[in-house]
Amino acid sequence: MQVSAIYFDGETARDQQVVLQRAGDHLVFSGPATPPNQWPIKGLHPIDEPSKGQPFRLTHEQRPGARLVVRDQAFIDDLLEANHFLRGGYGWRHVRQVLGWTVGGIAVLAGLGYLTLSFLPQQVAGVMPESWRNRMGEQEIAGLIGGAKRCSTKAGLEATTAIVTALAEGQPDIPAISVEVYDIPVMNAFAVPGGRIVITRELLKAADTAEEVTGVLAHEIGHVVHRHPEAQLVRIAGLNVLVSAMTGSNGGSVSSNAAGLAAVLEYSREAEAEADAYARETMQKSKIDPMGLKTFFEKVLKMEAGDKSTPASKGNDNSVFAKLGKAFSTHPGTEERIKLITPLPDGVSPVRIMTSTQFQDLKTICG
Repeated sequence: MQVSAIYFDGETARDQQVVLQRAGDHLVFSGPATPPNQWPIKGLHPIDEPSKGQPFRLTHEQRPGARLVVRDQAFIDDLLEANHFLRGGYGWRHVRQVLGWTVGGIAVLAGLGYLTLSFLPQQVAGVMPESWRNRMGEQEIAGLIGGAKRCSTKAGLEATTAIVTALAEGQPDIPAISVEVYDIPVMNAFAVPGGRIVITRELLKAADTAEEVTGVLAHEIGHVVHRHPEAQLVRIAGLNVLVSAMTGSNGGSVSSNAAGLAAVLEYSREAEAEADAYARETMQKSKIDPMGLKTFFEKVLKMEAGDKSTPASKGNDNSVFAKLGKAFSTHPGTEERIKLITPLPDGVSPVRIMTSTQFQDLKTICG
């Protein structure tokens, strides 16, 4: 069946009269000003849904700018009867296309997510300039401490120095760190970029031995060594970019609210395991009793179980302090981590980190 049709080539505004016919699985057409064309029917797309008595406009995936306008109703009916996907709507062909686009999009997002959340953060953290790390640490401290007072007495600072010195005995390549104590009413310790480690008043109050504080400090030094604080900030910043790209919003800010600030302290199981391994190795090499780290983790376990005898967050649950307490109490896999801590080898006597008087000076550094 040959019929008359109108063809627009998508390059000029002039319409061209053509003769159209269906040859097998192709539409074939040509005219006085149109060289022969063969459009595979499977690549056709209706511009409008077909309607009785109305011209049927078609385009082709190989020529998206071109148009073919058919007015012969018998030809249109015959074409639609043999090719239901041209009726419009969501036929199986369209469903497969949409599904393919969806799966492809998910794959792309998954790849971007992996790069943003897993691979790139640690790589970026490893090459970050020292000046950036220090600046990030200062900003994070300012947001996290919430205006809390920094505790500082001569005797208390000497006690923290004694802990770092004891750890350095077995780990001479220990990185440059700064240990700061703040009068914060939650039991926590955390590292921020730039090698700064914060210990709270409530953590010191909860500690029964110098070895417990030393174990916690060794763990936080492990985070510094592996640059987990820097990587976490890069990870969250990258997540904000992804959220912004997908939703059109600004994605939020790491430092815009208490939840965002606390999120930078919630490391993965892998990061916590790396910090634990560093703490165990350092304490073994330094001949410091690792059981101190174990007993402190047992305190955390009690807090996770809801034992109110261990200090937790106080006051407004929406405050930065409350978020800090929650972040510490949800460290992953506490029971598993406790099982990995073993005593010093037989025959190895633990060193004495400080005197009982020094330990009391440390515990009362905030007054």
